[in-house]
Amino acid sequence: MTHGLILDYREYTPATGAGLAIAGHGAVIGRSRSGERMSLGDYATVRADGENIAIGANAWFGVHATVHIADQIRGAVLGDDITVGRYGVVHACTLGDGVVVGESGVVMDFASVGAHSLIAADSVVPPRKVLEGGFVYAGHPAKPVRRIDRDELARIAHAVRSGTPPPEITSARLPRWSEVVAPLPREGGSLRALHGHAPRIARAYVAATAIVAGDVQIADDASVFFGCAVCAGDGRIVIGARTNVQDNCILATDRARGDLVLGAGVTIGHNVEMGSARIADDALIGMGSRIGDGVVVEQGGCIGAGAWVEPGTVVRAGWIWAGRPARAFRALKPEERTEFARARDIYVGYSADYLGAEQASRRK
Repeated sequence: MTHGLILDYREYTPATGAGLAIAGHGAVIGRSRSGERMSLGDYATVRADGENIAIGANAWFGVHATVHIADQIRGAVLGDDITVGRYGVVHACTLGDGVVVGESGVVMDFASVGAHSLIAADSVVPPRKVLEGGFVYAGHPAKPVRRIDRDELARIAHAVRSGTPPPEITSARLPRWSEVVAPLPREGGSLRALHGHAPRIARAYVAATAIVAGDVQIADDASVFFGCAVCAGDGRIVIGARTNVQDNCILATDRARGDLVLGAGVTIGHNVEMGSARIADDALIGMGSRIGDGVVVEQGGCIGAGAWVEPGTVVRAGWIWAGRPARAFRALKPEERTEFARARDIYVGYSADYLGAEQASRRK
């Protein structure tokens, strides 16, 4: 039974197997191919725009889980019986049969997780890491903790799917989605007025399953993708030109906490939670990170994937901060700066493509 969004991207239509179940705001997009009995929770998103995503039979994705690709570089390949917990991110990687990814776990580009493994909650599998099957992996970066047999893993997967995940799979720091959206008006679709202010959207893309509420200004060529909540409360949020806010992010503040201002060309990776902050031009906030109030990221600065950044932190221009709590890690390399610019430009292209598709649909 299907209730959510199945969306073409350019000439690509998702190919889904029998028994597909998508919760109300879940989304399957573009060049994806999935086996029988795939299930997506509310706001869970499988987005195959710039590359292919292949998903085996009996896959299950919890609320706000994200599967995405590295545009024109690397797709995602997921085996049979995959279970991804709430707010998990699976990005341009390979998961073997039976893998379980815990809540807020992140598996990054070109990583490979062997069959019948468990990625514990809040863990990060770094880019290009190859993990042997049959183990529990935990930490930032994820490291082997112990072996796990298939029977135990199957019991854990069943518990996650039943809404009773064991401690090993339960996140210590899930985003506060319900607190953010509960005060919002129920009507209004993606754009909702709040405290006397309505969002002001220039030539920018806001996905159908995103929510933008209050005094929010979004500039040209910017984008807010699927499952995001951008809520200003009684405060203010500014999203600069060519800035992208990727799937399942929560950007929320209010007058007491302070404004959230994102400069031009900023990339906010999937499943980021952020409050009041000042993020300068061309900065990058890594997927799965949690950003406290009052954080400043100077021009071209970077917060690494899965980092937990304490309130008031200042990330200097051209530096990467990483860890829990985040600390200065090293200066950015020239090739990393080039990749940041590439990511920004890709999302400008995505914004144009999705906007164009919406406009064409209205003309029909």
